[in-house]
Amino acid sequence: MTQNFKQLAYLMTFSSVLFCIGCQTTQSREQDLDRYLHTFIGQSSQQIQQQLNLKAMGYQTTNKAIATDNQLIYTILRPITIPVAGSNATIGNNAMGGPMIRYDTTAAEHYDVNFSCKVIFNLKNGIAESIDYQGKAC
Repeated sequence: MTQNFKQLAYLMTFSSVLFCIGCQTTQSREQDLDRYLHTFIGQSSQQIQQQLNLKAMGYQTTNKAIATDNQLIYTILRPITIPVAGSNATIGNNAMGGPMIRYDTTAAEHYDVNFSCKVIFNLKNGIAESIDYQGKAC
């Protein structure tokens, strides 16, 4: 095998492992969010609005919740920058000395995509009974 092929094979394997870890981390974070939100079941809409702090959990949100008689809706924003193919991608080394792809998103052409997730507390007589999620970022 040539050195370039070995580096490419290592890079692909390493990227696959990072992708799997990223999926597990995202899944774990979503499970933590779900657990946290379910602690508000049985509380009033006013209590939820006073106590719920998604920003403290690292989520970017819209400024205010939307409150109706039957629902309390929070919107979580997930902005994502996607580098355009052929942009300023370089292969560098990670902290362990293995190769990794790096994108200079500040100088490269990219798309900015804003995904969102709506967290909907379903209310009955002003008390949260259940939670629904809507959106591609949930």
